[in-house]
Amino acid sequence: MAEIRSIYTKKRTERRTDADRRQSACVEGATVRKLREPERRQSRGKQLSVQTSRRTKPEQRMGIGYVLFLAAALGVAMWVCVGYLQLQADNTARAKNIAALETQLSTLKDENDDEYNRVTTSVDLEKIRDIAVNELGMVYANEDQVVLYDNEGSDYVKQYADIPKDQSGLKGVLGTISR
Repeated sequence: MAEIRSIYTKKRTERRTDADRRQSACVEGATVRKLREPERRQSRGKQLSVQTSRRTKPEQRMGIGYVLFLAAALGVAMWVCVGYLQLQADNTARAKNIAALETQLSTLKDENDDEYNRVTTSVDLEKIRDIAVNELGMVYANEDQVVLYDNEGSDYVKQYADIPKDQSGLKGVLGTISR
């Protein structure tokens, strides 16, 4: 196996050129050679200094039009962001206002229900009937005083004329009124 390896390594080394050997990080053989690092660092240092000198002069690459375009784009982006934040703040304020109004509505409904229950329980219908009959002179209607009719369509009746005092003309007047 040692002989086969040496044949293949010879062929590989013959194919490489000097430039490939300098760039190659692969070292063949049992001993490790030291690379010439100081020369490489110096050559890279010169290349970096040229690149950094180009970077330090951006005004040579960017024109005034490009800078104005970037400034306008930045202004539009800031305007959109500020508008979005204002809309979000308005939305939050409205949501808090709605929650406060819903709480107020609930409180008012509870108070209204309590007051309604208090009023309905405090009313004595027997006392009201007694005052109406004894003090105010109310009398219950006789059966001949009650007039029944069919009302088709609406829930209320409009009175266009006074009701006559005599009993005989009441049905006749009601017949003419309903037409």
